[in-house]
Amino acid sequence: MPCWHLALYDDFAWFYNRYWNEEFHSLAFPILERIWLPRVLRKGRILDVCCGTGYLAGLLTARGYRVTGIDASAEMIALARQNVPAAAFQIADASQFRVLGKFDGAVSTFDSLNHILREEDLAAALQRTAAALKPGAPFAFDMLLESAYQTNWTDAFSTVRDDHVLVLSGSGFDVRTRLAQCRITMFRLLDGVWRRSDVEVRERCYTTSEIDAALSRAGFEETACYDARDLGMSGQLGQGRTFVVTTRK
Repeated sequence: MPCWHLALYDDFAWFYNRYWNEEFHSLAFPILERIWLPRVLRKGRILDVCCGTGYLAGLLTARGYRVTGIDASAEMIALARQNVPAAAFQIADASQFRVLGKFDGAVSTFDSLNHILREEDLAAALQRTAAALKPGAPFAFDMLLESAYQTNWTDAFSTVRDDHVLVLSGSGFDVRTRLAQCRITMFRLLDGVWRRSDVEVRERCYTTSEIDAALSRAGFEETACYDARDLGMSGQLGQGRTFVVTTRK
């Protein structure tokens, strides 16, 4: 979900960290433990692409892996450093990042790659990821396909607390442009003053053929796709979501 085009989503980091990380990864991590993690060198180096506030990095670090996370949002990275001091994090866009050394595996979760809106930028992100991996290293990620966007892909949601309010509304999908969007309105009481922030979340729906072609051009092979529902991710989170595991040539 992080890697949203640059820092426009910094204001959302606090809410994301509080309300979405654990819910998604409580379902996603058991899947990764089945289809990807056994192929990663035990206690090896893992690159978390679009790491958000570090929840997945924390799960991996607790199992002995050495994790480096990248995300375009400075606020996401600041929270990640607080949440997982044992991991390394850097502010960087997925299509432009550089990291030192080679990694034994890479991962990107919560439809983060759907937030890359241009096909050429997705290709660049996959190429950067491939360049960071050792030959034979596995890369796992999940993406939303069209059936997810044809439903109400961001259910209307609101939460009201004494010191913060969040409202999601106005989701929609344009079949012609293949872009989906929704609006998030946030209020936080800071130093006795209510602060409002508005964010428009946008995602791009890629076809499986576009994903396969981009992976092949980036230097990946032996790609396998799994329907999230077949792996136990039920409800709205699993609708139209595919998990992909591929290998660096």
